[in-house]
Amino acid sequence: MLRVIEDRARAHYVMKRSSLFRPTRKIMRQHLHLVWILGSVVACSGSTSDGSPNAPDDTSTAGANVGTAGALPAVGGSAGVAGAASGGAAVAGSGTTAGGAKGTAGSAAGGSAPGTAGANSAGASGGPAKKPDFKFPTPSGADQKLSKTMEVTDFDGKGARYIGTGDLGGGGQAEGQDPLFHIKAGGSLKNVILGAPAADGVHCEGSCTIDNVWWEDVGEDAITLLGGSSSNVYRISNSGARNASDKVIQHNGAGTVYVKNFLVETFGKLYRSCGNCSQQYQRHAEFDTILANGSKSELAGVNTKYKDSAKFVNIFAATSMKICERYDGNDTGAEPSSVGVGADGTFCIYAATDINWH
Repeated sequence: MLRVIEDRARAHYVMKRSSLFRPTRKIMRQHLHLVWILGSVVACSGSTSDGSPNAPDDTSTAGANVGTAGALPAVGGSAGVAGAASGGAAVAGSGTTAGGAKGTAGSAAGGSAPGTAGANSAGASGGPAKKPDFKFPTPSGADQKLSKTMEVTDFDGKGARYIGTGDLGGGGQAEGQDPLFHIKAGGSLKNVILGAPAADGVHCEGSCTIDNVWWEDVGEDAITLLGGSSSNVYRISNSGARNASDKVIQHNGAGTVYVKNFLVETFGKLYRSCGNCSQQYQRHAEFDTILANGSKSELAGVNTKYKDSAKFVNIFAATSMKICERYDGNDTGAEPSSVGVGADGTFCIYAATDINWH
């Protein structure tokens, strides 16, 4: 009898204990089912919990390696990537694909401006470079006649044409002519057209800035660069010259000349480092975006003996001309001899892709 009572008591305890834990088992089953569903969603979405695409550890941080200046586009060539700005903050769960998010790959550092990943100047991306449309301007107002050299520091001609008369009435190649304009060291000349006759054009006493100056009919030279300091800097931009039987830019002084956005037509040489001056210097020239038409000579002539150099980019030249010629300069006044033509990486510096023939 006692044994029967004990068996019944034990059975009652087991039943009560089982009923106590039944809700817990049900909840656990529900939780496991939910976890299984969420796991499937995450696996299909291709995103980690921080919103970056599933990838090896070195690229899984949200936007950390994407969107810095010049960064590559997202997988599939998408222009938009999570964390396009340099700060790298990604939109949680964005996981961009081709044609995805609005952020642009290669945004500027800090994300302040749209980037242009892979965008370059004309011709750099493999297509043909665009030939500049430089044209001589129309003079403003009546011609201004100069019978003596105008000494200037900073002069704005307001687009007027200036021509020489009297002692400045020569337009030939005779050496020793005076210029129409003499610019003091550190000075500038802008918005001027030099007509015919133009005598010896413009002289720069030292460093100078030439902007929007046009020579319609070059006399002896268009411009002569003077001054013996190696720190001299001459800047010539947005200008042009034509009908020069010999030189356009005559570099007699020391220092470096930068020529940018320049049209030259029917000329002998665009630039010449003096080949036989009594006082010689090391001289350098850099040319960017030059349109050269109708010449059978060279764009630049430099002296190897004095370690000159000429660099060229974005050049649009007639097929009949030479880009750069090297000379054996001297200080005796003798006519220097040519020692080579073309790029050599030291004195004449340019690549084939820097020259666009027409």
